[in-house]
Amino acid sequence: MKVATVGTSVITDHFIQALKSEGSMELAAIYSRSFEHGRQFADKHGVATVYTEWNDLLNDPAIDVLYIASPNDMHFPQSRDALRAGKHVICEKPFVSNSQEFEALMAIVKETGRFCFDAITVMHLPNLQVIKDAVDAVAPVKVFHSMMVQYSSRYDLLLKGQMTNIFDTEHSGGALMDLGVYPLALALSVLGEPESIRYICNQYANGIDLSGILTLNYPNTVASLVFAKDAFGQSLSMISGEKGSLFIPEQPSRLVAVTKTVAMKSESIGLSQDTNAMFHEIRDFSEILVTSDWDRYWNYMSMTRMMLKIMDEARRQNGIVFTADTHKE
Repeated sequence: MKVATVGTSVITDHFIQALKSEGSMELAAIYSRSFEHGRQFADKHGVATVYTEWNDLLNDPAIDVLYIASPNDMHFPQSRDALRAGKHVICEKPFVSNSQEFEALMAIVKETGRFCFDAITVMHLPNLQVIKDAVDAVAPVKVFHSMMVQYSSRYDLLLKGQMTNIFDTEHSGGALMDLGVYPLALALSVLGEPESIRYICNQYANGIDLSGILTLNYPNTVASLVFAKDAFGQSLSMISGEKGSLFIPEQPSRLVAVTKTVAMKSESIGLSQDTNAMFHEIRDFSEILVTSDWDRYWNYMSMTRMMLKIMDEARRQNGIVFTADTHKE
C-alpha cells in the first residue's frame, strides 16, 4: 500500500524511518501547505510527489493510506475527509480532541469500510504484553505509577509571550493530550477502566494544562500518572503489588525494558524491540489492513474510546475547553 504523510515535523520523520524499516507499505507522497518546505522534506526522504492542495491529495487514486501528524485540532477534519475520499488513515496521537469527534469518526469508519488507526505506540509494543502477562506474579496490584516528563522548548517560547499549537486551546493542546496519553494507555491496558478519576494540573493563563497528576481510582488499587511539559524530570513506570513489582525505565511511550522483582529476586523479562517504537504499530496496522481484521481493529479502538472519555472528564474538572468542543458534528 502507498502512503502519503500529512505534516513535516520530527514525528513524521520518525514515522517515515519506521515505515521504510518495516517495509510493508511504501512512502509515495508528502503533503505540506508550503511547497518549498514540502519539497525539502520530500527530497530528504527520496519522494517525488509533493501536494500543497488538500483535495488534490485526496483525489489521487494511487494513495491508499494517509498518515496524519498535523496540529491536534486538525486530526478529526482531516481524518474525516480522508475516509470519505476512500483512504485508510493512520492518525497521530492524540487521536482526536474529544469523545464527540471520536464517535463521529467511528461512524464514518463503519459507513466507508476504511480503517482509521490511533497511532499511539504503547498499544503495539511487544513489552506491553510482557507486562500484562507478568502482573499476576506481583498481584494484587496496589499502586501503579507512571511518569512522562519532557521539558518542551516551546514552553520557553510561551514564557516569552509566543503562543504555539501545543499550548493553545484552539489547537487542542496541553500536557494531557501530548504526553498523558502514554501513561494513561499503559495504565488502562494493565488495570482496565477505573471507577473514578481526578486530575490536578498547573495551568497557563489561557487555561491549558502545562503539567499535571491524573489519578485513576479502582476498588483496591490507585494509579498515579504524572506528566509535564514545563519541567525536567525522570520518566519511568512502576507497578507495585503485594507479591512484588514491575519496573519499566524511561518513557512509557517506548517500554524499552521490564524488570520483575519477586521475593527480593529481580530478573529482566523484557523483549528486544525495534529502537523506533513506531515500527511495531506500522506492522500491526499493515496486518489489519491486509487481513481486514475488524475484530482486532475494534479492540484497539475500544481503548481509544476509554482514553478519550477519561481525558474529557479530566479537562472538565479543570475547565479546560478546546475550540473543538464547541463544534457540532
